[in-house]
Amino acid sequence: MKKRYMLNQGKETWKILSEIQNKGYSYFFNDWLDLILNSLLSMTENLQEIGISMDIRKASQGKYNDRYMAIVHKYVDKGVDKKIGERTIDLFSKAWGMLCKETLETKKDVLGEIFQQQITYGEHGQFFTPEHITEFMAKMVGKSPEVTKSDSKSPETIIDPCCGSGRFLLSSAKENPDNYFIGQDIDERCCKMAVINMFMRDLRGEIRLGDSLTNKIDKRWILNKGGFIWEEIEPKIESNKKMIEKQQTLK
Repeated sequence: MKKRYMLNQGKETWKILSEIQNKGYSYFFNDWLDLILNSLLSMTENLQEIGISMDIRKASQGKYNDRYMAIVHKYVDKGVDKKIGERTIDLFSKAWGMLCKETLETKKDVLGEIFQQQITYGEHGQFFTPEHITEFMAKMVGKSPEVTKSDSKSPETIIDPCCGSGRFLLSSAKENPDNYFIGQDIDERCCKMAVINMFMRDLRGEIRLGDSLTNKIDKRWILNKGGFIWEEIEPKIESNKKMIEKQQTLK
């Protein structure tokens, strides 16, 4: 039996998620991440295609909506006619709302805390760097908005090659939220958490799924301010060194 750890943040979010777990669903956390991410990707896709004056019928179309609905069908309460708001699938949206609330209140990595304490229990060494350490590191390498403005330079690029749930990037964003943040991880669950964490903080950057040692990228998500997210499969990406050199020439 896996050892459980005490949550420091995210207790109310986990309380809702545990209701799903108690119904016997094994992959509910992965499905929760995919429901969140696909709904956000679908929103960006449909805004691009049909503009601001949305047609609701068209807004529920597209590949991301298809992925979303495929997950929804897994959580149909068979043989029970429940009202909207009382269904198993409704617990996912309630957990998402509570996650946003607890993240806003605590300014912490609530999602990563739930993942390491209640989902993986530190399996395969997946305990993330404590936030007081990432904040110390960010202060060492980052610049405040005042310094950036006084130097008359464009925002900097912050890169974490093993980003986990994005803690170092989130800590760096406290120093200057206008930087461009790049995270990479070999674990797709971690990448998705980092994307969601950056979305909740309205940050600009990208998260890459791939091995940082070989720089082979299987997938990446690009985020822009305003809540826009794009997904690319096997993207062609310049090396970090070339990308930084190009940005420096633009300053």
